[in-house]
Amino acid sequence: MGHKIKHKSKVKEEKVVDSVEEVEYNDQFVDIANKALNTSIKYKYAVLGAVVAAILIAGILAFVENSQKKQVNEISYDFSKAIAVYNAEIVKDTQEQGKFKNHKEKLNKSVEEFSAFIAKHPKSELAGLAKMYVANSYYELADYDNSLKYYKEAISSVTNKSLQEALMLKEANILSLKKENDKSIEVFNKIKDAKNTYVASASLYNLAELYKLKNDNAKSKEMIDELNKKYPESLFASKIKKLNK
Repeated sequence: MGHKIKHKSKVKEEKVVDSVEEVEYNDQFVDIANKALNTSIKYKYAVLGAVVAAILIAGILAFVENSQKKQVNEISYDFSKAIAVYNAEIVKDTQEQGKFKNHKEKLNKSVEEFSAFIAKHPKSELAGLAKMYVANSYYELADYDNSLKYYKEAISSVTNKSLQEALMLKEANILSLKKENDKSIEVFNKIKDAKNTYVASASLYNLAELYKLKNDNAKSKEMIDELNKKYPESLFASKIKKLNK
């Protein structure tokens, strides 16, 4: 509602306003004053609205932040639950060789737990690791097709290069088991210069063996020489020496 300023009296100390110009001037003054008052009121409400909006935005941001924290906690909890199954059952069985009671069922339970995590948190950074554990479990089950599938998905999901190269080593090994030697050679060649010495030396060793199977003795010798030169103290350098005695 607009506020009105009453017109000033046209009589000041018995003085009569006798000019049209002075009356018009006073009317203009009243109009300008009213506009100024209404503008200030609107501005006041605008400022108040901005303050309220700022409070609402701050509340929304706090809610989002709390939701994100809650989501992170939920993701961590769900992953911990899945990894607990893997560590308590699969790793324990592996360490206690010969005591693989219900080992297949435990592996399938691991696949189930991590698959549920991936379905629930597909965009989580931990989804890549979950895919790795699914791949590991399928590998233990000798289901190489599914293991290969999940190793490839894990490689695409994780961002750590060293972990990617370690997973590629598993990928190459499975391709070799599946007798897909050309594909295996292709992957091993991509990681033979990996920073991780185990991955690099293992790749050179496997390349030497695969090239030998292809009757490419020159290429096989090239891999052996590189292995002995770069990693002379490695496990794989020792293995290759025994094989070539």
